[in-house]
Amino acid sequence: RQLGENLAIFNPEDASRLVGQFGLGFLSAFLIAEDVTLLTRSYKEGSPTIRWHSAGDVHYNVSEVDDEIPIGTRVSLRVKPEASFLLSERVMVDTVRDYADFLEIPVHVTGGAPVNAMTAPWDSVDPELAMREYINRAFGQMAPLAIIRLEDQEISIGHDSITVPLEGFLFVPPGTVASIQEYGDVNIFIRRMFICERHSKLMPPWAKFVRGVVDCPYLQPTASREDIQQDDMFFRVQKALEEQLTQGLKRIAEEDPMNWKRIVRGHRNVIMGWAVKDETFFKEVMDIVTFRTPAGQKSLPEYTEETGGTIYYITREMGSQQDQLLGAGYGVNVIDASWFAEPTFLQRYAHMKPGIKLVKMDGDGSQLMQAVPEEDYYKILEYYRGQNIRARVVSFKPDDVPGIISYPKDAEFIKETRDALDRGEIPGPFASMVGDYMQRMNVDDAAMAGTLNLNANSALVQQLAEAEVSPSRDAALELIYQMARLFAGRMLDTVDVTHAFRMSAASIQNLLDEGE
Repeated sequence: RQLGENLAIFNPEDASRLVGQFGLGFLSAFLIAEDVTLLTRSYKEGSPTIRWHSAGDVHYNVSEVDDEIPIGTRVSLRVKPEASFLLSERVMVDTVRDYADFLEIPVHVTGGAPVNAMTAPWDSVDPELAMREYINRAFGQMAPLAIIRLEDQEISIGHDSITVPLEGFLFVPPGTVASIQEYGDVNIFIRRMFICERHSKLMPPWAKFVRGVVDCPYLQPTASREDIQQDDMFFRVQKALEEQLTQGLKRIAEEDPMNWKRIVRGHRNVIMGWAVKDETFFKEVMDIVTFRTPAGQKSLPEYTEETGGTIYYITREMGSQQDQLLGAGYGVNVIDASWFAEPTFLQRYAHMKPGIKLVKMDGDGSQLMQAVPEEDYYKILEYYRGQNIRARVVSFKPDDVPGIISYPKDAEFIKETRDALDRGEIPGPFASMVGDYMQRMNVDDAAMAGTLNLNANSALVQQLAEAEVSPSRDAALELIYQMARLFAGRMLDTVDVTHAFRMSAASIQNLLDEGE
Protein backbone atom coordinates (compact mmCIF):
# COMPACT_ATOMS: atom_id res chain seq x y z
CA ARG A 1 0.00 0.00 0.00
CA GLN A 2 2.85 2.42 0.93
CA LEU A 3 4.52 1.77 -2.43
CA GLY A 4 1.27 2.59 -4.21
CA GLU A 5 0.79 5.81 -2.24
CA ASN A 6 4.37 6.95 -2.92
CA LEU A 7 4.06 6.16 -6.62
CA ALA A 8 0.79 8.08 -6.79
CA ILE A 9 2.65 11.17 -5.56
CA PHE A 10 5.83 10.93 -7.62
CA ASN A 11 4.78 8.92 -10.68
CA PRO A 12 1.00 8.68 -11.16
CA GLU A 13 1.35 6.83 -14.47
CA ASP A 14 3.34 4.00 -12.87
CA ALA A 15 0.91 3.96 -9.93
CA SER A 16 -2.01 3.37 -12.27
CA ARG A 17 -0.28 0.21 -13.53
CA LEU A 18 0.45 -1.23 -10.08
CA VAL A 19 -1.74 -4.32 -9.71
CA GLY A 20 -3.12 -5.11 -6.27
CA GLN A 21 -1.36 -5.25 -2.92
CA PHE A 22 1.28 -7.95 -2.79
CA GLY A 23 0.64 -9.02 0.81
CA LEU A 24 -2.97 -10.11 0.36
CA GLY A 25 -2.33 -11.95 -2.87
CA PHE A 26 0.73 -13.66 -1.43
CA LEU A 27 -1.17 -14.74 1.68
CA SER A 28 -3.82 -16.42 -0.47
CA ALA A 29 -1.16 -18.78 -1.86
CA PHE A 30 -1.32 -20.78 1.36
CA LEU A 31 -4.94 -21.67 0.67
CA ILE A 32 -3.76 -24.17 -1.94
CA ALA A 33 -0.07 -24.74 -1.09
CA GLU A 34 1.69 -26.97 1.43
CA ASP A 35 4.56 -24.49 1.42
CA VAL A 36 5.75 -21.50 -0.58
CA THR A 37 9.26 -20.60 -1.67
CA LEU A 38 10.15 -17.12 -2.88
CA LEU A 39 13.39 -16.21 -4.65
CA THR A 40 14.07 -12.55 -5.34
CA ARG A 41 16.97 -10.49 -6.63
CA SER A 42 17.34 -6.71 -6.67
CA TYR A 43 18.12 -4.75 -9.82
CA LYS A 44 21.22 -3.35 -8.10
CA GLU A 45 24.47 -4.77 -9.44
CA GLY A 46 26.02 -7.46 -7.26
CA SER A 47 22.83 -8.05 -5.27
CA PRO A 48 22.52 -11.60 -3.91
CA THR A 49 19.54 -13.89 -4.41
CA ILE A 50 17.33 -13.97 -1.30
CA ARG A 51 15.28 -17.07 -0.47
CA TRP A 52 12.16 -16.94 1.69
CA HIS A 53 10.37 -20.14 2.69
CA SER A 54 7.30 -20.88 4.82
CA ALA A 55 4.76 -23.65 5.37
CA GLY A 56 2.08 -21.14 6.24
CA ASP A 57 2.48 -21.11 10.01
CA VAL A 58 4.16 -18.51 12.22
CA HIS A 59 7.62 -19.72 11.20
CA TYR A 60 9.55 -18.79 8.09
CA ASN A 61 13.16 -18.88 6.90
CA VAL A 62 15.12 -16.19 5.07
CA SER A 63 18.58 -16.82 3.63
CA GLU A 64 21.00 -15.92 0.87
CA VAL A 65 21.44 -18.58 -1.79
CA ASP A 66 23.89 -19.11 -4.60
CA ASP A 67 21.17 -19.47 -7.26
CA GLU A 68 21.65 -16.95 -10.04
CA ILE A 69 18.17 -15.85 -11.09
CA PRO A 70 17.23 -12.95 -13.35
CA ILE A 71 16.39 -9.65 -11.71
CA GLY A 72 12.90 -9.97 -10.25
CA THR A 73 10.96 -12.44 -8.16
CA ARG A 74 10.01 -16.09 -8.56
CA VAL A 75 7.33 -17.68 -6.37
CA SER A 76 7.03 -21.49 -6.22
CA LEU A 77 4.08 -23.31 -4.66
CA ARG A 78 4.02 -26.99 -3.62
CA VAL A 79 0.32 -27.60 -4.11
CA LYS A 80 -1.78 -29.52 -1.60
CA PRO A 81 -3.12 -32.87 -2.89
CA GLU A 82 -6.73 -31.69 -2.65
CA ALA A 83 -5.88 -28.68 -4.83
CA SER A 84 -3.93 -30.62 -7.46
CA PHE A 85 -6.77 -30.25 -9.97
CA LEU A 86 -5.61 -26.63 -10.33
CA LEU A 87 -2.44 -27.88 -12.02
CA SER A 88 -4.46 -28.91 -15.07
CA GLU A 89 -3.26 -26.81 -17.99
CA ARG A 90 -6.85 -26.21 -19.09
CA VAL A 91 -7.85 -24.97 -15.63
CA MET A 92 -4.81 -22.70 -15.39
CA VAL A 93 -5.34 -21.22 -18.85
CA ASP A 94 -9.04 -20.61 -18.17
CA THR A 95 -8.23 -18.97 -14.83
CA VAL A 96 -5.64 -16.66 -16.39
CA ARG A 97 -8.06 -15.66 -19.12
CA ASP A 98 -10.81 -15.03 -16.58
CA TYR A 99 -8.76 -12.83 -14.27
CA ALA A 100 -5.71 -11.54 -16.15
CA ASP A 101 -6.70 -11.50 -19.81
CA PHE A 102 -6.46 -7.71 -20.05
CA LEU A 103 -3.15 -7.35 -18.17
CA GLU A 104 -0.44 -5.80 -20.30
CA ILE A 105 2.02 -8.20 -18.65
CA PRO A 106 2.36 -11.52 -20.55
CA VAL A 107 1.26 -14.60 -18.61
CA HIS A 108 2.71 -17.96 -19.70
CA VAL A 109 1.43 -21.43 -18.80
CA THR A 110 3.88 -24.32 -19.37
CA GLY A 111 5.95 -22.17 -21.71
CA GLY A 112 5.01 -21.10 -25.20
CA ALA A 113 3.16 -17.94 -26.13
CA PRO A 114 1.31 -15.80 -23.58
CA VAL A 115 -2.20 -17.12 -22.90
CA ASN A 116 -3.67 -13.73 -22.02
CA ALA A 117 -4.77 -11.24 -24.66
CA MET A 118 -2.82 -8.39 -22.99
CA THR A 119 -5.24 -5.90 -24.57
CA ALA A 120 -8.62 -4.79 -23.30
CA PRO A 121 -11.42 -4.71 -25.92
CA TRP A 122 -11.69 -0.92 -25.77
CA ASP A 123 -7.97 -0.59 -26.60
CA SER A 124 -8.01 -3.03 -29.52
CA VAL A 125 -7.25 -2.07 -33.10
CA ASP A 126 -10.98 -2.36 -33.81
CA PRO A 127 -12.56 -1.51 -30.43
CA GLU A 128 -16.17 -1.61 -31.69
CA LEU A 129 -15.78 -5.17 -32.96
CA ALA A 130 -13.77 -6.27 -29.90
CA MET A 131 -16.35 -4.86 -27.47
CA ARG A 132 -19.20 -6.59 -29.30
CA GLU A 133 -17.31 -9.90 -29.23
CA TYR A 134 -16.68 -9.46 -25.50
CA ILE A 135 -20.37 -8.69 -24.88
CA ASN A 136 -21.33 -11.89 -26.67
CA ARG A 137 -18.71 -13.94 -24.81
CA ALA A 138 -19.05 -12.48 -21.30
CA PHE A 139 -22.74 -11.53 -21.20
CA GLY A 140 -24.19 -13.96 -23.73
CA GLN A 141 -25.92 -11.18 -25.65
CA MET A 142 -25.79 -10.36 -29.32
CA ALA A 143 -26.37 -7.07 -31.11
CA PRO A 144 -26.48 -4.50 -28.28
CA LEU A 145 -28.64 -1.50 -29.07
CA ALA A 146 -25.88 0.93 -28.07
CA ILE A 147 -22.33 0.95 -26.68
CA ILE A 148 -20.99 3.90 -24.67
CA ARG A 149 -17.22 3.86 -24.26
CA LEU A 150 -16.02 5.14 -20.87
CA GLU A 151 -13.34 7.77 -20.41
CA ASP A 152 -12.02 9.94 -17.57
CA GLN A 153 -14.84 11.95 -16.03
CA GLU A 154 -14.58 15.19 -14.06
CA ILE A 155 -17.07 15.44 -11.19
CA SER A 156 -17.74 18.15 -8.64
CA ILE A 157 -17.26 17.47 -4.92
CA GLY A 158 -18.43 20.43 -2.93
CA HIS A 159 -16.52 23.51 -4.04
CA ASP A 160 -13.87 21.45 -5.79
CA SER A 161 -13.71 18.89 -8.57
CA ILE A 162 -11.72 15.75 -9.31
CA THR A 163 -11.14 13.63 -12.39
CA VAL A 164 -12.17 10.00 -11.99
CA PRO A 165 -10.11 7.72 -14.27
CA LEU A 166 -12.45 5.36 -16.11
CA GLU A 167 -11.97 2.71 -18.77
CA GLY A 168 -14.38 0.20 -20.22
CA PHE A 169 -17.81 0.58 -21.73
CA LEU A 170 -21.53 0.45 -20.99
CA PHE A 171 -24.08 -1.08 -23.33
CA VAL A 172 -27.83 -1.41 -23.72
CA PRO A 173 -28.87 -5.05 -24.29
CA PRO A 174 -31.44 -5.89 -26.96
CA GLY A 175 -35.02 -5.32 -25.86
CA THR A 176 -37.23 -8.23 -24.85
CA VAL A 177 -40.90 -8.91 -25.51
CA ALA A 178 -41.73 -8.76 -21.80
CA SER A 179 -39.39 -5.82 -21.14
CA ILE A 180 -39.22 -6.67 -17.45
CA GLN A 181 -35.67 -8.01 -17.18
CA GLU A 182 -33.61 -5.77 -14.92
CA TYR A 183 -29.88 -5.44 -15.52
CA GLY A 184 -27.91 -2.51 -14.14
CA ASP A 185 -24.85 -4.71 -13.53
CA VAL A 186 -21.20 -4.40 -14.52
CA ASN A 187 -18.07 -6.54 -14.58
CA ILE A 188 -15.43 -4.75 -12.53
CA PHE A 189 -11.70 -4.60 -13.22
CA ILE A 190 -9.00 -2.73 -11.33
CA ARG A 191 -5.90 -1.91 -13.37
CA ARG A 192 -6.95 -4.54 -15.93
CA MET A 193 -7.26 -7.28 -13.26
CA PHE A 194 -10.73 -8.84 -13.03
CA ILE A 195 -12.40 -8.47 -9.61
CA CYS A 196 -16.06 -9.47 -9.85
CA GLU A 197 -18.89 -9.89 -12.33
CA ARG A 198 -22.47 -8.67 -12.40
CA HIS A 199 -21.92 -6.10 -9.66
CA SER A 200 -25.26 -4.31 -9.28
CA LYS A 201 -24.52 -1.49 -6.81
CA LEU A 202 -22.05 0.63 -8.76
CA MET A 203 -24.46 1.70 -11.49
CA PRO A 204 -27.07 4.41 -10.75
CA PRO A 205 -30.33 2.84 -9.54
CA TRP A 206 -32.34 4.03 -12.54
CA ALA A 207 -30.02 2.41 -15.09
CA LYS A 208 -31.58 -1.05 -14.90
CA PHE A 209 -31.53 -1.37 -18.68
CA VAL A 210 -27.73 -1.00 -18.95
CA ARG A 211 -24.80 -3.40 -18.43
CA GLY A 212 -21.10 -3.00 -18.91
CA VAL A 213 -17.44 -3.30 -17.95
CA VAL A 214 -15.78 -0.78 -15.63
CA ASP A 215 -12.06 -0.47 -14.94
CA CYS A 216 -11.12 2.15 -12.34
CA PRO A 217 -8.05 2.28 -10.06
CA TYR A 218 -10.04 4.28 -7.48
CA LEU A 219 -12.10 1.21 -6.61
CA GLN A 220 -10.82 -0.92 -3.75
CA PRO A 221 -11.48 -4.67 -3.57
CA THR A 222 -12.49 -6.34 -0.33
CA ALA A 223 -9.98 -8.61 1.39
CA SER A 224 -11.44 -11.64 -0.40
CA ARG A 225 -11.23 -9.75 -3.73
CA GLU A 226 -14.78 -10.91 -4.50
CA ASP A 227 -16.44 -7.51 -4.10
CA ILE A 228 -15.77 -3.78 -3.95
CA GLN A 229 -15.51 -1.65 -0.82
CA GLN A 230 -18.29 0.93 -0.66
CA ASP A 231 -16.09 3.79 0.54
CA ASP A 232 -16.05 7.47 -0.49
CA MET A 233 -14.25 6.67 -3.73
CA PHE A 234 -16.89 4.08 -4.61
CA PHE A 235 -19.62 6.72 -4.58
CA ARG A 236 -17.46 9.15 -6.56
CA VAL A 237 -16.96 6.51 -9.23
CA GLN A 238 -20.71 5.88 -9.16
CA LYS A 239 -21.37 9.58 -9.71
CA ALA A 240 -18.86 9.68 -12.57
CA LEU A 241 -20.54 6.69 -14.21
CA GLU A 242 -23.98 8.27 -13.87
CA GLU A 243 -22.83 11.54 -15.44
CA GLN A 244 -21.09 9.77 -18.29
CA LEU A 245 -24.04 7.44 -18.93
CA THR A 246 -26.45 10.39 -18.93
CA GLN A 247 -24.25 12.25 -21.40
CA GLY A 248 -23.99 9.17 -23.60
CA LEU A 249 -27.75 8.58 -23.67
CA LYS A 250 -28.41 12.24 -24.45
CA ARG A 251 -25.91 12.04 -27.29
CA ILE A 252 -27.73 9.00 -28.70
CA ALA A 253 -31.09 10.79 -28.38
CA GLU A 254 -29.77 13.82 -30.26
CA GLU A 255 -27.63 12.11 -32.90
CA ASP A 256 -29.56 8.88 -33.46
CA PRO A 257 -33.21 9.42 -32.46
CA MET A 258 -34.40 6.21 -34.13
CA ASN A 259 -32.01 4.13 -32.04
CA TRP A 260 -33.04 6.06 -28.91
CA LYS A 261 -36.64 5.06 -29.61
CA ARG A 262 -35.57 1.43 -29.96
CA ILE A 263 -33.83 1.62 -26.58
CA VAL A 264 -36.76 3.20 -24.76
CA ARG A 265 -39.35 0.95 -26.33
CA GLY A 266 -37.23 -2.18 -26.02
CA HIS A 267 -36.98 -1.69 -22.26
CA ARG A 268 -40.21 0.27 -21.71
CA ASN A 269 -41.33 -1.28 -18.42
CA VAL A 270 -37.97 -0.97 -16.69
CA ILE A 271 -37.43 2.53 -18.09
CA MET A 272 -40.96 3.61 -17.16
CA GLY A 273 -40.58 2.25 -13.63
CA TRP A 274 -37.52 4.40 -13.01
CA ALA A 275 -38.79 7.41 -14.95
CA VAL A 276 -41.64 7.92 -12.48
CA LYS A 277 -39.00 8.23 -9.73
CA ASP A 278 -36.64 10.58 -11.56
CA GLU A 279 -38.08 13.77 -13.07
CA THR A 280 -35.04 14.52 -15.21
CA PHE A 281 -35.07 11.05 -16.70
CA PHE A 282 -38.87 11.23 -17.10
CA LYS A 283 -38.55 14.28 -19.35
CA GLU A 284 -36.11 12.38 -21.58
CA VAL A 285 -38.49 9.47 -22.23
CA MET A 286 -42.06 10.74 -21.68
CA ASP A 287 -42.77 11.37 -25.37
CA ILE A 288 -41.15 8.14 -26.56
CA VAL A 289 -42.53 5.40 -24.30
CA THR A 290 -45.40 3.54 -25.94
CA PHE A 291 -48.62 2.20 -24.43
CA ARG A 292 -50.84 -0.73 -25.38
CA THR A 293 -54.11 0.17 -27.13
CA PRO A 294 -56.56 -1.88 -29.24
CA ALA A 295 -54.97 -0.21 -32.28
CA GLY A 296 -51.45 -1.24 -31.25
CA GLN A 297 -48.57 0.45 -29.42
CA LYS A 298 -48.74 4.25 -29.42
CA SER A 299 -46.65 7.02 -27.88
CA LEU A 300 -48.56 9.60 -25.86
CA PRO A 301 -48.06 12.41 -28.43
CA GLU A 302 -49.44 10.09 -31.13
CA TYR A 303 -52.34 9.04 -28.91
CA THR A 304 -53.37 12.51 -27.72
CA GLU A 305 -53.24 13.85 -31.27
CA GLU A 306 -55.92 11.28 -32.17
CA THR A 307 -58.09 11.96 -29.10
CA GLY A 308 -57.82 15.73 -29.04
CA GLY A 309 -55.79 15.79 -25.83
CA THR A 310 -57.74 13.27 -23.73
CA ILE A 311 -56.15 10.08 -22.39
CA TYR A 312 -58.66 7.28 -21.78
CA TYR A 313 -57.13 4.50 -19.73
CA ILE A 314 -57.85 1.49 -17.56
CA THR A 315 -55.75 0.24 -14.66
CA ARG A 316 -57.13 -3.28 -14.27
CA GLU A 317 -56.78 -6.14 -16.69
CA MET A 318 -60.06 -7.63 -15.49
CA GLY A 319 -62.87 -5.78 -17.18
CA SER A 320 -60.56 -4.11 -19.64
CA GLN A 321 -62.28 -5.66 -22.66
CA GLN A 322 -65.56 -4.08 -21.60
CA ASP A 323 -64.01 -0.66 -21.14
CA GLN A 324 -62.09 -0.90 -24.40
CA LEU A 325 -65.29 -1.93 -26.14
CA LEU A 326 -66.98 1.26 -24.92
CA GLY A 327 -64.07 3.35 -26.10
CA ALA A 328 -63.94 1.63 -29.48
CA GLY A 329 -67.63 2.34 -29.93
CA TYR A 330 -66.83 6.05 -29.85
CA GLY A 331 -63.71 5.67 -31.94
CA VAL A 332 -61.51 5.98 -28.83
CA ASN A 333 -58.54 3.72 -28.14
CA VAL A 334 -58.43 2.96 -24.44
CA ILE A 335 -54.89 2.65 -23.06
CA ASP A 336 -54.17 -0.50 -21.07
CA ALA A 337 -52.33 0.91 -18.04
CA SER A 338 -52.60 -2.20 -15.89
CA TRP A 339 -48.83 -2.45 -15.23
CA PHE A 340 -47.97 -0.86 -11.87
CA ALA A 341 -45.91 2.14 -13.11
CA GLU A 342 -48.19 3.11 -15.99
CA PRO A 343 -50.97 5.02 -14.13
CA THR A 344 -48.35 7.12 -12.29
CA PHE A 345 -46.57 7.78 -15.58
CA LEU A 346 -49.82 8.98 -17.19
CA GLN A 347 -50.64 11.21 -14.22
CA ARG A 348 -47.20 12.81 -14.30
CA TYR A 349 -47.47 13.26 -18.06
CA ALA A 350 -50.81 15.07 -17.72
CA HIS A 351 -49.36 17.24 -14.94
CA MET A 352 -46.42 18.30 -17.12
CA LYS A 353 -48.45 18.80 -20.30
CA PRO A 354 -51.05 21.60 -19.98
CA GLY A 355 -54.30 20.77 -21.73
CA ILE A 356 -54.03 17.00 -21.34
CA LYS A 357 -57.10 15.43 -19.70
CA LEU A 358 -57.08 12.02 -18.01
CA VAL A 359 -60.19 9.83 -18.05
CA LYS A 360 -59.94 6.68 -15.95
CA MET A 361 -62.43 4.14 -17.26
CA ASP A 362 -62.08 1.33 -14.73
CA GLY A 363 -65.29 -0.48 -13.91
CA ASP A 364 -68.13 1.28 -15.67
CA GLY A 365 -66.86 3.60 -18.36
CA SER A 366 -69.57 6.01 -17.23
CA GLN A 367 -67.81 8.91 -18.94
CA LEU A 368 -68.97 7.44 -22.26
CA MET A 369 -72.59 6.81 -21.22
CA GLN A 370 -75.45 9.28 -21.61
CA ALA A 371 -78.58 9.28 -19.44
CA VAL A 372 -81.93 8.92 -21.25
CA PRO A 373 -85.58 9.24 -20.10
CA GLU A 374 -86.65 5.86 -18.73
CA GLU A 375 -90.45 6.18 -19.15
CA ASP A 376 -90.47 4.06 -22.30
CA TYR A 377 -88.50 1.30 -20.57
CA TYR A 378 -90.48 0.98 -17.33
CA LYS A 379 -91.71 -2.56 -18.14
CA ILE A 380 -88.25 -4.06 -18.50
CA LEU A 381 -86.93 -2.08 -15.51
CA GLU A 382 -89.85 -3.44 -13.52
CA TYR A 383 -88.81 -6.98 -14.49
CA TYR A 384 -85.27 -6.44 -13.21
CA ARG A 385 -86.53 -4.89 -9.97
CA GLY A 386 -88.59 -8.03 -9.44
CA GLN A 387 -85.38 -10.06 -9.79
CA ASN A 388 -83.52 -7.79 -7.30
CA ILE A 389 -81.26 -6.59 -10.11
CA ARG A 390 -80.22 -2.93 -10.22
CA ALA A 391 -80.79 -1.64 -13.74
CA ARG A 392 -80.90 1.64 -15.60
CA VAL A 393 -81.23 2.72 -19.22
CA VAL A 394 -78.48 4.79 -20.84
CA SER A 395 -77.15 5.26 -24.35
CA PHE A 396 -73.65 4.25 -25.41
CA LYS A 397 -71.72 2.87 -28.34
CA PRO A 398 -71.54 0.40 -29.97
CA ASP A 399 -75.26 0.02 -30.63
CA ASP A 400 -75.00 -3.76 -31.02
CA VAL A 401 -74.23 -4.24 -27.30
CA PRO A 402 -77.54 -4.47 -25.38
CA GLY A 403 -76.11 -4.11 -21.89
CA ILE A 404 -73.04 -4.07 -19.68
CA ILE A 405 -72.49 -4.39 -15.93
CA SER A 406 -70.76 -1.68 -13.87
CA TYR A 407 -69.46 -1.94 -10.31
CA PRO A 408 -68.59 0.65 -7.64
CA LYS A 409 -65.06 1.88 -7.16
CA ASP A 410 -62.90 -0.58 -5.16
CA ALA A 411 -65.56 -3.28 -5.50
CA GLU A 412 -62.97 -6.06 -5.86
CA PHE A 413 -61.04 -4.86 -2.82
CA ILE A 414 -64.20 -4.76 -0.72
CA LYS A 415 -65.32 -8.23 -1.83
CA GLU A 416 -61.89 -9.80 -1.29
CA THR A 417 -61.59 -8.18 2.15
CA ARG A 418 -65.03 -9.38 3.20
CA ASP A 419 -64.28 -12.89 1.99
CA ALA A 420 -60.98 -12.89 3.90
CA LEU A 421 -62.80 -11.80 7.08
CA ASP A 422 -65.44 -14.50 6.62
CA ARG A 423 -62.76 -17.18 6.14
CA GLY A 424 -60.82 -15.99 9.19
CA GLU A 425 -57.70 -15.28 7.13
CA ILE A 426 -57.06 -11.92 8.85
CA PRO A 427 -55.56 -12.22 12.38
CA GLY A 428 -57.79 -11.21 15.29
CA PRO A 429 -56.45 -7.73 16.18
CA PHE A 430 -56.27 -6.75 12.52
CA ALA A 431 -59.66 -8.29 11.76
CA SER A 432 -61.45 -5.89 14.10
CA MET A 433 -59.58 -2.92 12.63
CA VAL A 434 -60.40 -4.00 9.08
CA GLY A 435 -64.02 -4.64 10.05
CA ASP A 436 -64.33 -1.14 11.51
CA TYR A 437 -62.78 0.33 8.36
CA MET A 438 -65.24 -1.55 6.16
CA GLN A 439 -68.16 -0.20 8.21
CA ARG A 440 -66.88 3.36 7.86
CA MET A 441 -66.77 2.91 4.09
CA ASN A 442 -70.59 2.73 4.19
CA VAL A 443 -70.73 0.24 1.33
CA ASP A 444 -73.98 -0.03 -0.63
CA ASP A 445 -74.50 -3.81 -0.73
CA ALA A 446 -77.01 -3.55 -3.55
CA ALA A 447 -74.53 -1.62 -5.67
CA MET A 448 -71.86 -4.25 -4.94
CA ALA A 449 -73.90 -6.72 -6.98
CA GLY A 450 -73.43 -4.45 -9.97
CA THR A 451 -75.66 -2.23 -12.08
CA LEU A 452 -76.97 -3.40 -15.44
CA ASN A 453 -76.67 -0.56 -17.97
CA LEU A 454 -79.19 -1.23 -20.73
CA ASN A 455 -78.30 0.40 -24.03
CA ALA A 456 -81.12 2.57 -25.40
CA ASN A 457 -79.35 2.50 -28.79
CA SER A 458 -79.74 -1.27 -29.01
CA ALA A 459 -82.49 -2.46 -31.38
CA LEU A 460 -82.95 -5.52 -29.14
CA VAL A 461 -83.52 -3.39 -26.02
CA GLN A 462 -85.96 -1.18 -27.93
CA GLN A 463 -87.87 -4.25 -29.12
CA LEU A 464 -88.01 -5.74 -25.62
CA ALA A 465 -89.24 -2.41 -24.21
CA GLU A 466 -92.26 -2.60 -26.50
CA ALA A 467 -92.88 -6.32 -26.05
CA GLU A 468 -95.67 -7.67 -23.88
CA VAL A 469 -94.83 -9.61 -20.75
CA SER A 470 -94.17 -13.23 -21.72
CA PRO A 471 -91.82 -16.10 -20.84
CA SER A 472 -89.78 -15.44 -24.00
CA ARG A 473 -89.36 -11.74 -23.15
CA ASP A 474 -88.31 -12.59 -19.61
CA ALA A 475 -85.89 -15.20 -20.92
CA ALA A 476 -84.31 -12.64 -23.26
CA LEU A 477 -83.95 -10.09 -20.44
CA GLU A 478 -82.38 -12.72 -18.18
CA LEU A 479 -79.98 -13.71 -20.94
CA ILE A 480 -78.90 -10.08 -21.47
CA TYR A 481 -78.13 -9.78 -17.75
CA GLN A 482 -76.14 -13.02 -17.52
CA MET A 483 -74.18 -12.24 -20.70
CA ALA A 484 -73.29 -8.82 -19.29
CA ARG A 485 -72.07 -10.40 -16.03
CA LEU A 486 -69.86 -12.87 -17.83
CA PHE A 487 -68.50 -10.26 -20.23
CA ALA A 488 -67.60 -7.91 -17.37
CA GLY A 489 -65.37 -10.68 -15.98
CA ARG A 490 -65.33 -9.14 -12.49
CA MET A 491 -66.73 -9.88 -9.05
CA LEU A 492 -67.48 -13.50 -9.99
CA ASP A 493 -66.31 -16.60 -8.20
CA THR A 494 -66.80 -20.13 -9.53
CA VAL A 495 -70.25 -20.37 -7.93
CA ASP A 496 -71.32 -17.11 -9.61
CA VAL A 497 -70.00 -18.22 -12.99
CA THR A 498 -71.74 -21.59 -12.72
CA HIS A 499 -75.00 -19.85 -11.78
CA ALA A 500 -74.65 -17.42 -14.71
CA PHE A 501 -74.21 -20.25 -17.19
CA ARG A 502 -77.09 -22.19 -15.64
CA MET A 503 -79.43 -19.20 -15.91
CA SER A 504 -78.27 -18.50 -19.46
CA ALA A 505 -78.95 -22.10 -20.46
CA ALA A 506 -82.39 -21.96 -18.84
CA SER A 507 -83.21 -18.74 -20.69
CA ILE A 508 -82.18 -20.24 -24.01
CA GLN A 509 -84.28 -23.32 -23.26
CA ASN A 510 -87.29 -21.09 -22.49
CA LEU A 511 -86.82 -19.30 -25.81
CA LEU A 512 -86.68 -22.63 -27.63
CA ASP A 513 -89.78 -23.91 -25.82
CA GLU A 514 -91.63 -20.71 -26.66
CA GLY A 515 -90.68 -21.08 -30.29
CA GLU A 516 -92.19 -24.56 -30.42
